[in-house]
Amino acid sequence: MKIIKHDTQNLYTCRIGIMSFTSPNYDDVAKWRDDNAPNQEYYKEIKVLHDKAMQSMYDNNTTNYTGD
Repeated sequence: MKIIKHDTQNLYTCRIGIMSFTSPNYDDVAKWRDDNAPNQEYYKEIKVLHDKAMQSMYDNNTTNYTGD
């Protein structure tokens, strides 16, 4: 949940779980982080459920689809 400054551009990025926010304004990124930090556990739960659903799809697919 730390804010990272891009080397090549004047941009800041923060990532929380599967979501991220990028802006040239540090204060906007800090506000986004502070607003979304309480929901971090919810985003982790959503990611786990998504991963289980995708694995089930691949395990039960009769056409042997690999995503290519």
